[in-house]
Amino acid sequence: MAWNESTSSLAEELECPVCLDFFKDPVMLDCGHNMCRACILGYLNNQGSVLCPECRAVVSGPGSLKPNRVLRNLADKARELKLTDNLPCELQGPTAPPQECGFQSPSFETGELCCRKHGEQLKLFCETDRKLVCLICRDERQHKGHSFKPVNEAAQSCKEELNRALQFLLSDNHAVQSVEKDQQAELSRIQDRSGWLLADITTQFAELHEFLRRREEELKRDLKAAERRALEPMERNLQRIQRELGDRTEQARKLQDSQSITQPVTYLKWWSETGSPIMEELKEKAPCGPATDEWEIVTISGYESKLKTLSVIPGSLSLGPYETHLQFFIWKEMLKVIRRVPQRLTMEDCSLSLKVSRDGLSTRQIDRDQDQPHKHHHAPSAIVQTEARFDQGLHAQSREKFTSGSHYWEVEVGGKSDWAVGIKMEKIQEREAKWYQKVVHFFSRHNYLLLVFSDDKNFRINAFSVDIPILPGARPRKVGVYLDCEKAQVSFYNADDMSHIYTHSECFAKGIAAYFNPGPYLAGRNAESLTVCCY
Repeated sequence: MAWNESTSSLAEELECPVCLDFFKDPVMLDCGHNMCRACILGYLNNQGSVLCPECRAVVSGPGSLKPNRVLRNLADKARELKLTDNLPCELQGPTAPPQECGFQSPSFETGELCCRKHGEQLKLFCETDRKLVCLICRDERQHKGHSFKPVNEAAQSCKEELNRALQFLLSDNHAVQSVEKDQQAELSRIQDRSGWLLADITTQFAELHEFLRRREEELKRDLKAAERRALEPMERNLQRIQRELGDRTEQARKLQDSQSITQPVTYLKWWSETGSPIMEELKEKAPCGPATDEWEIVTISGYESKLKTLSVIPGSLSLGPYETHLQFFIWKEMLKVIRRVPQRLTMEDCSLSLKVSRDGLSTRQIDRDQDQPHKHHHAPSAIVQTEARFDQGLHAQSREKFTSGSHYWEVEVGGKSDWAVGIKMEKIQEREAKWYQKVVHFFSRHNYLLLVFSDDKNFRINAFSVDIPILPGARPRKVGVYLDCEKAQVSFYNADDMSHIYTHSECFAKGIAAYFNPGPYLAGRNAESLTVCCY
């Protein structure tokens, strides 16, 4: 029968261990246990000296009894509220009808609990109902077909299961502590990274003198906001980990405390009320998805590990190109004090349809009307195709190749209606590649990561032949490209105001070069050059 757990717990604390009813004029023994004055005096008057049924301590005489007025008031209040109405029969007082097997007052001589219904000692544990019963109760109809064990055997079985659960819980908590430690280390790393960036920002701004202080503080606030955004999810995750660890630690404490219980009956009573619910909570719940090796590792003990739902949230904090080109982005006009400026790249021709300037700083399509008047009606097919659509192969690349470090360059696109800038990478062919993969590799030896502008209105990222539409805030006249080889990131910026356009992270291959595509000729409407900016 279901009853309110809090009411049950309170009622049990207010019961006399002798009459199993609410205390009436309770007194405290020298050992600290309480019982009704009439209950204990009845035994003292007959025998002179008896043992406490709770701890087996000797009760010397009536003079050692101390009134417990607080407990008496609580028992009177509970009696007025009729708390026993919500309790099962085995926990009710003598006034409850003895319809089911329950506990009778323990014998002062033996300390054993007896069946209230039959007066027999409770020697069996019903595994079906999970309660103590006597030999007569076992044969009654309500226990027909149930499984029984002797109390000693049942207690030993429960202890063994508890020990397994305790060992699992201690091991699992140790693993959770490792996760907590890793999360704290990740928090410290991000904080250290933030501190290093703050110091570097301060050093660079100091060289721009006092009138740049305002911009310096703005950038610091941006960094702190980024730090907060990076730390907040990790702090929430750490708090969750600590809450879970606290709950598991409390469960482990309860299980450890039970090791001091020596009486099988008392232990089984604790097991039914406290131990068993903890076991059920710890037991593994079947996963919804298919089984994996990872699931087998964390559930092999039969209990559910919190590591299934806990993990370290990695942090990332970066200022992008501001880390290495801060001064240039803030005050381009202060070139005399800026230590680092965009790299000056030199183009080299990769297409017969393009012309690269002598200084290698700009590229454009060949003018059909002036450069090839006698071949106007017999232009190569490659040139004709560039009139109609964007051609990835129509480009120039930088002579400089990048393999490490951070690099930034700017390209002036002006008012062109079609163009593309970015990076070009050599493909790495796997040794175990299939024959058809080698054929594809032969015809296309490079990968591209590009910012593409087309039809005088559309922006997109072309990443390894996959198009990603984007919507920049404003149409740039200069595009900044920031390459971080260590982080495997390429970022595009509107170099007019340094607003961020897009960042793409990918596993880069070797031989990275800058990419410049002036776009289709469009009968001269898109004939302007792409130019590398120099400062």
